[in-house]
Amino acid sequence: MTRRSGMILMLLAAGCIGIQAYFVKLASEYTGTAEIAFLRFLASYLIVRAVMTAGWIEIRLVNRKLVLTRGVLGGIGNLLYFYAIAATRLSNAMVLLYTYPIFASIYAQWMQGAAFSLRILITLLASFAGIYLIVDPSFDRIIRGDLLGIVSGMTVGGAIVSLKESRKTDSAWTIFHYFNIAGMALSLPLMIGHWTFPPAESLGPLAGVVVFSMLGQIWMTYAYRYTTTAEGSVLSMFGAVVGSVLGIWLLSEPATPGFLLGALLVVVSGIYLTVRGSEEKS
Repeated sequence: MTRRSGMILMLLAAGCIGIQAYFVKLASEYTGTAEIAFLRFLASYLIVRAVMTAGWIEIRLVNRKLVLTRGVLGGIGNLLYFYAIAATRLSNAMVLLYTYPIFASIYAQWMQGAAFSLRILITLLASFAGIYLIVDPSFDRIIRGDLLGIVSGMTVGGAIVSLKESRKTDSAWTIFHYFNIAGMALSLPLMIGHWTFPPAESLGPLAGVVVFSMLGQIWMTYAYRYTTTAEGSVLSMFGAVVGSVLGIWLLSEPATPGFLLGALLVVVSGIYLTVRGSEEKS
């Protein structure tokens, strides 16, 4: 696979993740969020096991620490993301998830012990202004889903960093396999005492969640082998666009001027911080 193919694959993965979010929103009307997450991880796990049994792939863990770190952080991030989708507007949850390049940039600066330049500080302030416009907080209400969306972005930022590093030693299928195991382990306790069998109305949306989440995760994991972290993060922003458009178009969510301006600030800031960080590293 070439670098160009990897970039195209990343765009396809981002689109699938955006579509997955739409199906999560539909499924949450009939099924509990922890159940949706658990069934999504379980179905993906069973598919991987079936492919392994058929002898088509091999799962071989090399860098245990990085792969498990990616699995745990990715599992937590996905759980929070699913809860955010169920508790707030789909468009809000999507854009707030994609704050992860912003937080990844902050983590990198802290880890390197470097001071923030004036340009970085201005970009960070612009991004947080965008978050404020999207959430639109008031003193009489705080939307829990928006807060969960921000925390999911913070967590996924760490998961993406570990994913990129783990792809240097481990296969996409190995990383995806342990990601599903970590996701099941994290979501199972949340279902205790709350499990109900999904009604027939939710089966279609649940199938959509499984199919598009699996395609998105596998294609993204493959793509990161052939793209830089900066390229992958920038291209993955397409998922926020797809999810937001589906929420506004199919779910009739309002596209207020405040939301559109906030989304623009978040996406542009994330792209700038990712590219700037890559250039400084080079």
